[in-house]
Amino acid sequence: MPIELRHLRYFVAVAEELHFSRAAERLHISPPSLTQQIQNLERELSARLLLRTKRYVKLTDAGTRFLEEARATLQQAHRAELMARRAGRGEVGGIEIGFITSAACHGVLTETLPIHRRNFPLVSISIRRMETARQLEQLSEGRLDVGFLRPPPRYPVGILALIVARQPVVIALPKDHRLAKFNAVPSKSLVDETFVVATFESAIDLYQQTAAVGEQGGFVPRIGERAPDQFTITTMVAAGFGIAVVPESLARIQIPGVIFRPLTRQSIRAELAFAYRRDERSPAVKAFIQHVRTWSAQSRHGGD
Repeated sequence: MPIELRHLRYFVAVAEELHFSRAAERLHISPPSLTQQIQNLERELSARLLLRTKRYVKLTDAGTRFLEEARATLQQAHRAELMARRAGRGEVGGIEIGFITSAACHGVLTETLPIHRRNFPLVSISIRRMETARQLEQLSEGRLDVGFLRPPPRYPVGILALIVARQPVVIALPKDHRLAKFNAVPSKSLVDETFVVATFESAIDLYQQTAAVGEQGGFVPRIGERAPDQFTITTMVAAGFGIAVVPESLARIQIPGVIFRPLTRQSIRAELAFAYRRDERSPAVKAFIQHVRTWSAQSRHGGD
């Protein structure tokens, strides 16, 4: 007869009560059945665990030692059961999150992550800043769980996304630029400017926004330098490499030498998406996906 957890529970109850009838009542079984179970356990162990007379029940030396181990085993089994249940509910595990600079500036990370961490304190969260193209690649490869990124024209097979923010674009200018004196700039005034754009401009919508500014002003933007992310783009603008079309939230970054001005016609929007795998199996990741979905549905995102 293999020893099961129920046998340990039976023995611990008798050892703690030192009375078969009270232990049986505690276990909700009959005294004869409990007696039989203890006898079976002793036969399996080839050891006498209890001394029983008409007047008392006592633990043997073997019983005393077995009691310590039985309690420890039951406690460990309880912890294992609790951990499994928590894992099934997404309460334990890990989440790898990618994000672009403007996601941090917008506030989507600072609004969603603290709430989730309070609700799921045993889930470890790692955040990594990376451009959209790398996020999509690592999502497809399983090295990243979710990502806050610019929506591409097409997502890789198996990747889903929802738009979590829409915000106006602004023009990043060197502080001594001729247009810096204006509170807002018309698109047509940018006809002779050189634009700094993202390295992967064909894959993300900010190049489309740059093109839209040109279309609004009646010209085709002249592209100069390229940079891997919005922080680098803004730094290059401050260094005089050109101007850039960036999300309004980037204006929160304090970089010496750069200023931000809105367009006189605020009709162009930059979108921020939340991407994840269609066939995600991790309960912890699925719980975070649901959290962001709920947050997105309940929140108003700059221009939505």
